[in-house]
Amino acid sequence: MSTAKKSARTGKQAENGAESGQRSSKRRSLVTREILDHATRLFADQGYEATSLQDVADALGVSRSGLYHYVSRKEDLLAMLVEQMSRGLADSLAVLHARTDLSAQDKLREFTGSVVRQRASSPDQFRVLDQVEAMLPEPLRSQHFKARKDVLTELTGVIEDGIAGGEFKPLDARIAALSVLGMCNWVAWWYRPGHGTDLEPVARQISQSVADMLLATEGGNAGSARSALAQARSSLDALERLIPNEE
Repeated sequence: MSTAKKSARTGKQAENGAESGQRSSKRRSLVTREILDHATRLFADQGYEATSLQDVADALGVSRSGLYHYVSRKEDLLAMLVEQMSRGLADSLAVLHARTDLSAQDKLREFTGSVVRQRASSPDQFRVLDQVEAMLPEPLRSQHFKARKDVLTELTGVIEDGIAGGEFKPLDARIAALSVLGMCNWVAWWYRPGHGTDLEPVARQISQSVADMLLATEGGNAGSARSALAQARSSLDALERLIPNEE
């Protein structure tokens, strides 16, 4: 066999091996996602401590040894949760914050929409992680809380950029970031698919509510001051109506 043919054959074998590896990796990712979905539903229904790996295997319809091929202990499921719900969000927000082709408003809308969709599509995973975060073993606990801190830092940075560029009102950026996160995270507790409310309109409305809260009005600070004055007058009118008429 010629050298050229040998090289071509070797290249083909390498290509087939790479494709096989990709298929195997994709399959493993799908299986572990299914395992995590079933496990978090069990955790949500009966609690993390009361759920065993045998319960997870039974829910999946596989043997305990079959489950061990992917998960050897319950803590592995917590590690998946931290990676997906905490670290993954922090990393994606860091990438979004660093983009130079988007305005601060665009970044905020994109972040809000993506978090709302994630919380709505994986509510059990978010709620379970929220409930067990104090029980996370090390180093998962430190990783989780660092990821949460990173999310807040990156989101605060996006809002600070918007304030500095005149896109956002001159608010306390950290408080604004906490408000945005609270609005997005709460979706995991109240949104239920198939109850007459589609997800995309929910994501758009929450993104718009966040924008309305932060976007500077026309006229810059003067406009913001006029808006604040109008709101104060409206609040005073409402309070006045509550005062009994003594005449």
